Amino acid sequence: MLPSADPPRDLQRRDPAAMAGKTLAHPSLHLALRLERRAPLADHRAMTGAPTPQKRAILLLAAAGLRASLAEQLARYPEFTVASAASAEEATRLLSAGGCDLLLVDATIGEAFARSARENFPGTVLLIGAPGDPMAPHTSDYIARPFRFAHLLARLRAGAEEPAHPIVAIGAYRYRPGAFELSGVADRRVPLTEKEAEILTRLAAAGGAVVTKDMLLREVWGYHPTVTTRTLETHVSRLRRKIETDPTEARLLLTEKNGYRLVFSRAR
Repeated sequence: MLPSADPPRDLQRRDPAAMAGKTLAHPSLHLALRLERRAPLADHRAMTGAPTPQKRAILLLAAAGLRASLAEQLARYPEFTVASAASAEEATRLLSAGGCDLLLVDATIGEAFARSARENFPGTVLLIGAPGDPMAPHTSDYIARPFRFAHLLARLRAGAEEPAHPIVAIGAYRYRPGAFELSGVADRRVPLTEKEAEILTRLAAAGGAVVTKDMLLREVWGYHPTVTTRTLETHVSRLRRKIETDPTEARLLLTEKNGYRLVFSRAR
């Protein structure tokens, strides 16, 4: 359980220049912020003549202390605009209004909102979890505390640059390429391993065309084509057990000559 949600006053008032190279830890939020001595981003771009990137709109749903800290830090970067929400209901209203590019959600108050948003929101949904959560190492859309603000910033920038992934319908399931779960009827969730998600994402990206086994081995595992395909075949078999009505009579993840093909449609 988190203590007081209010950020410490010294975090609000200390001169960043005086704290260059130091790490400020927010004890109640397990959030470490590293402040560096540098010119403001906008001034640096003006001096170098670099173009100002398109602004990205972040919808931030978090507990009070974390929300205040992150909003304050993100306000220093003109590439982002931030709309803050204190509850899932408020976040839903803001999301429905449109204009959001990224969702940054505190799992302590918004995990259910994040899961629901992933079904229809085409942009990046980044979930902030608690320290030691076993989910963190296995998902690309999850960041566990403690973390440095620079790391979070890099994740947000990467998410802003990623093309939107259209949600696809695979049999009875909906899937957002890159995610680590399938969603079904009655809010049923089917978790995917990292490799299963990468295979499914690669097959979906092929648009229904055959992806060779050699290509999957190179792109998912980084293997040389001469390496045995047994590992790939094992993962495909496990995927079929998750998405097929009858895994022995595959109708969705098909074996073709030298590869595999995914049968899917764009989700409506």
